[in-house]
Amino acid sequence: MLVRRQFNLVLALVIILGLITIFPIKAVGEREKNIFLNNQQFKQGELIIIRTENQHIYRINFNQKEYHLYKDNNTTGFLALIPISYWLKPGEYKLEINGQNFNMLKDIKILPGNFRKSYLDVDSEKEEIVRPQSKETIERKKRDNQLINKARKNSSNTRLWQGKFIWPVDGTISTPFGATRYINNRLQNRHSGLDIAASKETAVKAAASGIVKLAAELLVTGNTIIIDHGWNISSSYCHLDDIKVSAGQKIEKRDIIGSIGSSGFSTGPHLHWTVKVNGVFANPEWFINSLF
Repeated sequence: MLVRRQFNLVLALVIILGLITIFPIKAVGEREKNIFLNNQQFKQGELIIIRTENQHIYRINFNQKEYHLYKDNNTTGFLALIPISYWLKPGEYKLEINGQNFNMLKDIKILPGNFRKSYLDVDSEKEEIVRPQSKETIERKKRDNQLINKARKNSSNTRLWQGKFIWPVDGTISTPFGATRYINNRLQNRHSGLDIAASKETAVKAAASGIVKLAAELLVTGNTIIIDHGWNISSSYCHLDDIKVSAGQKIEKRDIIGSIGSSGFSTGPHLHWTVKVNGVFANPEWFINSLF
């Protein structure tokens, strides 16, 4: 009888300890089921997409930067967009998600974008545009940068676009995203978007719906349009021959906004098309092929 009582006591303790051990793990697991990532490894230039219906997430941190969770009016959930810069070194990183009574750490692997090299040979007049020496050119670039920064500031908290982006023009990609750009055999920068070569005056369409935030002639990018798509996503269309929209105008996907040209720092007719997310240039092709 004593042996049986001792056995029952031990069995009860095992069950109680087992419950104490199992419960938190199960609870965390249940919470994690409400948070979804599109992947756990990404190339430079791609995006981490966090999707959840959990309203009690108050902090998302990746690579020492915090990101906002947006209410998706198309569903009952929320989305966060984390761009992977082409400057971010490949390797292992931590994604931290903090919510009411829980913390999550996810291992994220960043892969190289395998960017190619791009070389341009230009005359001294063109070189002055990107490597200004004169006070006049330096001041002009400063003013242009202020206009660009203002256009990309105060993005709408509402998602202004629907579905995947489209190609803004039919043509040939002459310089891909992320290419290491050399001008007159000197390193200049990485290529922030896609160069799409096409015949002059070919119509350029809006890749997605949004609001025009800038429509102006700039020194480096020539005739330039910047469209806000909401959620800190913007697209720009550069080196246009002409501009057919104005700042503040609401436009729809496929609307004609300008035409192919070679204005600004350009060596031939083409469209320089960029997409910027939370202050970081992302690969525009991702928005055509993989958006959400």
